[in-house]
Amino acid sequence: MDGQIFGEAMSTRAVIAGRRTFELAGRWNGDHHDGVPIHILTHHVDENDVPPGSAKFYTDVDTCVADARAASGDSPILVHGAGAAQSLLAVNQLDELEIHLVPVLLGEGRRLFDSHHAELELTRSLQGRDAIHLRYRVVKP
Repeated sequence: MDGQIFGEAMSTRAVIAGRRTFELAGRWNGDHHDGVPIHILTHHVDENDVPPGSAKFYTDVDTCVADARAASGDSPILVHGAGAAQSLLAVNQLDELEIHLVPVLLGEGRRLFDSHHAELELTRSLQGRDAIHLRYRVVKP
């Protein structure tokens, strides 16, 4: 199961991530996977901060999503980070949500659904070796 989940993530043709996730991941050394475009949502862009590889900074969610959709064609887009997911939910641009439930209590971090309301429909639940992989369709209003 875990290999299937990894394969699905690696079959995406574009990535949208929040700035915090991007930085915590070491900017993925400029290549998340297979050279796919990396779209980074941020509140501020420093003109002297040039992101590595295919990464590009965005302050506008709609532009970020439009560019990611254009880059991905008909393939899914991988969204990383609670901040990015919240931003996409806020502008009704998140189609699916996949949660990898790992039995570890961290005690800190960003809440995924802090102030957002979304109706979700469970479309898949897979039991992996160390996690449960849940996929939901976001029900549009």
